[in-house]
Amino acid sequence: MRKVSKNIASYLKLPNPELFTGHCFRRSSATHLANRGCDLLTIKRHGGWKSSAVAERYVEASLPKRIELSEMLGS
Repeated sequence: MRKVSKNIASYLKLPNPELFTGHCFRRSSATHLANRGCDLLTIKRHGGWKSSAVAERYVEASLPKRIELSEMLGS
């Protein structure tokens, strides 16, 4: 998976393609699930994390959560 990640990053002309690893897929998929409104337990299971704290980072960084918080602040 490391070579696949590096090759994709190189093809896309991203900076430092050598830094891309298989972990990119794991993180990106969890972030995508959070952005789609997936619940924490499902994200936790998907990522294989035993700790909810790790999965919670993805939920907090999700676009819907940021929009929700900004709307609360604007009210």
